[in-house]
Amino acid sequence: MAQGNFVAVETPLVQPEEITAFEVGYRAQIGKFEIDMSGYLNQYANFINGSFVEVPLYGNVFGTPQEQGLAQQAVANGDSRTYQTYTNSPEELTAYGANIGVDTKVGGIEVGVNYTDNFLEEEDQLRARGIRTNFNTPRHKVKASFGHTELFKNFGFGVNYRWSDDYFWEATFEDGEIDSFSVLDAQVNYAVPSMKSVFKIGGSNILADEYVTAFGTGNIGSIYYVSWTINP
Repeated sequence: MAQGNFVAVETPLVQPEEITAFEVGYRAQIGKFEIDMSGYLNQYANFINGSFVEVPLYGNVFGTPQEQGLAQQAVANGDSRTYQTYTNSPEELTAYGANIGVDTKVGGIEVGVNYTDNFLEEEDQLRARGIRTNFNTPRHKVKASFGHTELFKNFGFGVNYRWSDDYFWEATFEDGEIDSFSVLDAQVNYAVPSMKSVFKIGGSNILADEYVTAFGTGNIGSIYYVSWTINP
């Protein structure tokens, strides 16, 4: 719809989507460091995407000039319904990404860092041309952890930190921006051999900074727990 004019479209039957995928990985032990790396490249042909169409409640967009005029007037008056239909994109899409993780021990404490990068070429330009990719993936993600199974006799702990970049979310019911977020998880555990028991205290998102991972869903808050495990 532009300046009172619209274009009649008839979407063809959806054809199978084709994906050409390449992936490479490398894992090694270098001194005290364990390194795990991987990368991928996905090329899509006949990419299936959603498109919005406006359907007038009266008139006929494929009919006579008079019927087309009625259909145009219906859309101009708001007497129409918006539907999302699936179709094949005429353009080829390319997505690629990489992941690298490093684990080591420092003074008996296990330390790990992981970084992920996911990228869809020309995502903003594709969206401007009306191609809905539903990629829904942050560009950058980082995860770090450290802990010790027995820092001192019978006592251990673990801490995990996760960070996600902001990204745009597309769905059939609504679109929106997902803000970047950070999450901190922690746990301490104490073993009592005489009771054949392990006591744990911990929490997920202990900083209580609520976040969402999909547009339109509820906020994710914190979970705190205390557990007593008996190993007979």
